[in-house]
Amino acid sequence: MKKLRNLFLLLTIIAMLISLPSIDFGIKAFADANSSSNIIDDKDSEAIDGDTTKPNEGTQKSGDKFNDNKTISDSINTDGIPTTTSDNAYVDNKTKYHIIDSKLPKITPTWGNYTRVRNMDVPNNYTSIDSINTGSTTFSTKWFLPEGFHVSPGEHGNYQGGIIANNSIYFVESAGTNTNKGSIVKIELDALDKMGIDTSTQQNILAQVFNFFNKNSAYGSDHSKKLSDFIVNTDAYRKNNINIQTKIANMKKAIKIANLKVETNQKTFNNATKQAKKKLAKNIKTNRKAVKKLNKNLKNQKKKHAKAKIINKIKKQITKLNKTYGKLNAKKRDMSKLTPKAFKIFNRVKKAQVKLINKDNKQISAWNAQVNHNNREIDRIGQRNDLFSKYFDLSKLLTISPVTNIGHGQTLSYNPSNNHVYLAQDDKLGVVGDDFYNQVTEMDAENMNPVHVYRFKLNNNGHYYAIHTLTFDNDGNAYFGVRGGPKKMKGSYTLFHGTMNESGIQFTPVKGLIKWPGSFNQGVTYNRNNNRLYLLSNDMIISIPVDEVRNDNIQPQDVHYTTFSTNREFESLSFDSSGYGYLVVLWRSEVLKSTTPID
Repeated sequence: MKKLRNLFLLLTIIAMLISLPSIDFGIKAFADANSSSNIIDDKDSEAIDGDTTKPNEGTQKSGDKFNDNKTISDSINTDGIPTTTSDNAYVDNKTKYHIIDSKLPKITPTWGNYTRVRNMDVPNNYTSIDSINTGSTTFSTKWFLPEGFHVSPGEHGNYQGGIIANNSIYFVESAGTNTNKGSIVKIELDALDKMGIDTSTQQNILAQVFNFFNKNSAYGSDHSKKLSDFIVNTDAYRKNNINIQTKIANMKKAIKIANLKVETNQKTFNNATKQAKKKLAKNIKTNRKAVKKLNKNLKNQKKKHAKAKIINKIKKQITKLNKTYGKLNAKKRDMSKLTPKAFKIFNRVKKAQVKLINKDNKQISAWNAQVNHNNREIDRIGQRNDLFSKYFDLSKLLTISPVTNIGHGQTLSYNPSNNHVYLAQDDKLGVVGDDFYNQVTEMDAENMNPVHVYRFKLNNNGHYYAIHTLTFDNDGNAYFGVRGGPKKMKGSYTLFHGTMNESGIQFTPVKGLIKWPGSFNQGVTYNRNNNRLYLLSNDMIISIPVDEVRNDNIQPQDVHYTTFSTNREFESLSFDSSGYGYLVVLWRSEVLKSTTPID
């Protein structure tokens, strides 16, 4: 029961990652144009992204057919989890707002009627059309996303929020507007690399495979049935391959050990040979010295006309030494004579290990032949349909949650300071009642188990607000932002910074407002590679140094604008450890990766 509860908790927490754009909070101004208030205006609320009057542009039909999981709860059981509560985390600094006088880039705000990309055979490449205080940026298709991984009939290729944590990317596939249902897909970024899928020619493989087996379509159901038959009928061959691969791996280890023995034996023999050669050289040198000395003595005796008996004796000694010299040279040329014992051991070990190695290699070749045979049978049963094998392989690499209630949650943020993720459970958006507590659950990034809960109100002089964007910097400071500002400062964006830890919760608005020429506020994220905060809108990315946001000292040159002309819906932006950006866009759904780290 505990495992079941933990599983449901994990799926519910992850599934609330869906990204919906922020509510537009305007900030009321006093009659005096030179003074301002930090009261948040609730009369100019931001609409949900996509046009609800045009179901083909960001929404999907609703009704019982598309709301098949209404009863699934999106509550998170945090019983027994340490909790920090604040009745008001809004810190009113009584400051006057001003707009950061940055130059604005060229951009046509994209509010709907998005461009539809239908051809997955050609990857997309989008280079920014304008940039302010920074260089250009290019995004290229990494993966096209399928119509659905594992969701209800209401799914329609609508992927939204995403984060990167611990070399894994998480993103949501939504079951459609008004359903509050969806599913989460998690992919380890190096998993597809290992399969050879993360290449310049495989961007469409995820979409091809999962569309082919989409159980929510007639052709997909038929293919799924055939896939089921394929898995059953190939089970014995695949199990046999796994068994063989295990045997091959073990035998390769044995071969490695055998080669190591040969190598060690060779070193031992080489050392013995080296010592023997050294001793032999010494003996040869002594022999030659003795011969030289005898030859000199023989010469002197001949001069003295010594007796023949003495001269013959010296000659016999020289002859004997020369014979010894010949034998020494023979040893030098023949290893078996130089170190007979070591040579015998060397030959015996080498012969035994080489025999073993050859035998094992022969067995490996036979096993590989069997694997090839099994693969041919698998191909035959699958009618040589590569997607059958791809689906089977991919299904083991992706973690996909069942359909669950995702609410309106936009925020699943990563805190690099403690390797935890934080989920803002935002069933409500914008202005709320005075009894509403924002709830943010802190979780372990690996197993997604809750470790701490933060409950707080944001009360700005009687106006209560729900938080629905959130991110953290390297030091654990928290940030969120809303599209809006004082009524006399239209076209601006307000950032908040603060802290969220066991000691307390507080957020303060930044008095320097960012010029906002874009459309929807699609999210706030953080790039820990360059310590910058990123604000996302359709066809627009804004970045600001985190330190200047926290110090409330943003200068015009600090604000980087990058704009595009894709006419597509930007849903989320996240960064890997090297600073490359991963951009989720619609329609068709795809993940684009920047060609260089983003500034």
